[in-house]
Amino acid sequence: MSWDKEEVKKHIELEDVYNLLDYFDAEPEMFSNFIIARTVCHGGDSRKLYYYENTALFNCFTHCGSFDIFELVQKVQDVDLNAAISFIVNFFNLQSKLRSSEDFDLEDYKILSNFSKLSQIESYNRQKISLPEIQNYIKYYPSPIIDPWVKEGISSDICNYMGIKYDPVNGNVLIPHLDEDSRLVGIRQRTLVQENEVYGKYRPARIQGHLCNHPLAFNLYGLNIAKNNIKSMETAIVVESEKSVLQYMSYFGTKSSICVAVCGSSISRYQFQLLLDAGVKEIVLGFDKDFNEMYTEDYNKTVNKIDRLINKIKNEVSVSVLFDKYNLLDYHMSPLDKSKEAFLYLWRNRIII
Repeated sequence: MSWDKEEVKKHIELEDVYNLLDYFDAEPEMFSNFIIARTVCHGGDSRKLYYYENTALFNCFTHCGSFDIFELVQKVQDVDLNAAISFIVNFFNLQSKLRSSEDFDLEDYKILSNFSKLSQIESYNRQKISLPEIQNYIKYYPSPIIDPWVKEGISSDICNYMGIKYDPVNGNVLIPHLDEDSRLVGIRQRTLVQENEVYGKYRPARIQGHLCNHPLAFNLYGLNIAKNNIKSMETAIVVESEKSVLQYMSYFGTKSSICVAVCGSSISRYQFQLLLDAGVKEIVLGFDKDFNEMYTEDYNKTVNKIDRLINKIKNEVSVSVLFDKYNLLDYHMSPLDKSKEAFLYLWRNRIII
């Protein structure tokens, strides 16, 4: 579905921009009507990126000049305008607000009303947030063996255990998201159609007219399975995607899992608090390898991203990193993508901060 750029922009508040910048590791600082952040628009480290509420525009004072929120996504995510608009709509759960009145679902409105109360991350601190529970709309979808995932080390038994389903019409894997208390709070789809990846490999699922989105920054995929193990081992492996959690469970079993996914490229304050509440003492960062060769521009960006993550959490927990300086992984692979043996090698040789 295509969205009108100006209509989307009407629904974006100052707090939303702050949360997006935080997601991009821009280290935002919010004032009464503007935000100052790091210049992630061009991969810089200076704090000269400003966002002004009255104009709804960014201004980068070191390189990029003036641009809007969609251009920011284009720059950071390296996508075209349509993909950037789609990213914003999905990130802020705006689908229901942008749908016509005759297509508007009352349940969507109730969920959206709850989401609107979660907009200011800073104000929550240690307060527990209970996301709205949704119905299991994919209960009767098929559970076939997903060949591409089997080839990547994900067993069909683990898929069944985690409630993974398949949408044969649209070519999507359907992934239920449970909170730490095993309540169903969202459903995401992972496309297996390469042409659709331009709009994001992972997107909120729409099932039988029901939009099954949820605010990803307020949950950790797999925590309901891993929290008791995290408490006993005082260690958690934090990865980007659901697939990595499923691979870990396939390699080592559900009863040994200490792996959770942030479903993005950063750790939100609330996600970090969930891990602290679970009793974590060491966080092992297992983020994707976003470079081909060491000491290139992509390598430096990856190292800087990891450094920023470490600086967010190192004062409260020990941190180690699964970093592929041995060239075991291909470009964009997670530490679990290659094989169990490759993961164990990275685990034994992880960098202790």
